[in-house]
Amino acid sequence: IRCRFCANSPERGRIRRSSTFPSSLSRVYQSLTMMLRDHFPNCSYMPPKEKQLYTTLRSNASQGVVGSKDYWVTSAKSLGLIDTADGISLNDGRHSADSKEKGHTFRADSDC
Repeated sequence: IRCRFCANSPERGRIRRSSTFPSSLSRVYQSLTMMLRDHFPNCSYMPPKEKQLYTTLRSNASQGVVGSKDYWVTSAKSLGLIDTADGISLNDGRHSADSKEKGHTFRADSDC
């Protein structure tokens, strides 16, 4: 997950947390909240109009809304993302699902 405003700028010019690599779908929410908190307010590549809109929306947002973590997991799954032994992957048929007690854990097939 990467900031669209500074994605193509030199790495040295980017503010911290300009990109994040969550290890599982359940960590997408945490990764994004850190990006929202630490990166977007300080990103010098974000146009002033978007930064103002971000600031306005951020000031009206409820922190830790119940169900928001589930929203990000559900949204990621609806885009075809899955958890695998190697991290998050696109569900392109190369991975098989193994059910666990809570949700699903996926592992890569040996022939990948």
